[in-house]
Amino acid sequence: MRILKALIYKEFLQIIRDPSSVLTALILPFILITIFATAINLDNNTIETGLVIEGDRGQINDIIASFDGTKYVKIYRYDNRKSAQQALVRGDIRALVVIPNNFAQAFAAKTNAAVQIITDASDPNIALFAAAYVQGIISTAQKIILENYGYNTNVGIRIESQSWYNPELKSRYFILPSSIAIIMTLIGILLTALVIAREWERGTMESLLTTKASKLQIISAKYIAYYCLAIISAAFCTFLSIVIFDVPFRGSYLIYFITASLFLFPSLGMGFIISTLTKNQFLSAVAAAMFGFLPAIMLSGGLFEISSMPSAIRSLTNIIPATYFIPIIKNLFMAGNIWPIIIQEGLSLLIYGIIMFVFLHFVTKERLE
Repeated sequence: MRILKALIYKEFLQIIRDPSSVLTALILPFILITIFATAINLDNNTIETGLVIEGDRGQINDIIASFDGTKYVKIYRYDNRKSAQQALVRGDIRALVVIPNNFAQAFAAKTNAAVQIITDASDPNIALFAAAYVQGIISTAQKIILENYGYNTNVGIRIESQSWYNPELKSRYFILPSSIAIIMTLIGILLTALVIAREWERGTMESLLTTKASKLQIISAKYIAYYCLAIISAAFCTFLSIVIFDVPFRGSYLIYFITASLFLFPSLGMGFIISTLTKNQFLSAVAAAMFGFLPAIMLSGGLFEISSMPSAIRSLTNIIPATYFIPIIKNLFMAGNIWPIIIQEGLSLLIYGIIMFVFLHFVTKERLE
């Protein structure tokens, strides 16, 4: 224990003397969490929509009022279909609603009263939002018209929509928890990969291996020191998400930091393995991005749904630590302590971390080559 304490003390001194470690642990997460919270936004709150009324406006005032009364759609009026279609081609509007001449008569006769919706599908996500918003507005207007004209509103299907966990449907609420896992992946790997590779380049690692300290003591000391720095970085990201960006947290903070520690276990180990195998800062940085950061963004399920990926790609997600932590952190933020998910994914992270630790112990050589 005396040797281990001395090694841990040495690691903390090295962290204090090296500004890049503090910058990596605090400044980089601040920049990334701000980008994820502000620049990446899947919400479309003001979709520019054109409206063409080919018939008598006086007969469909309720529909016009429904379009004017929503905050999600910004309406531009056009006198004819041609000018509206030209605006859609230019990109001035993202959707177009055409109410034909016979709409009011067909609706009064209880026959098919068609409304045409044209969307710009160059961005499919916005096209889906636009179509859904317009359909919702027309459904609301239809209900108002039925009530005003005294039609039987009990006929047909009544739809009641509910949104659990995120009733405001804000994309920030599910992007930021996932981004914390992605940032922790990058920080955990970079902290160990670059710093340890720098030790190999400067020769201090060789000096350390010539001492009486064993491999287990050297590895454990580095794990403990950089775990403390990484968990501070995780706490900082969590503080920014909850306090600054108003993301709700409904779970237990104790469970959160326990599972975050389990997640850092394999992430730090991956950085140690990269630095041990490459012994070069440039190669370590490239490897950390290729095998840590990019897979965590693309394949962990944080930003893209795993179930929508091909089966061959889905199998690759099982070797990414963030894949097991993201379900935990999402549920802790949005739903609370969902114990089956916490236990299952937490055990997976623990097993993953043990495998990484054993492999690191195997690839770390006690003799200099």
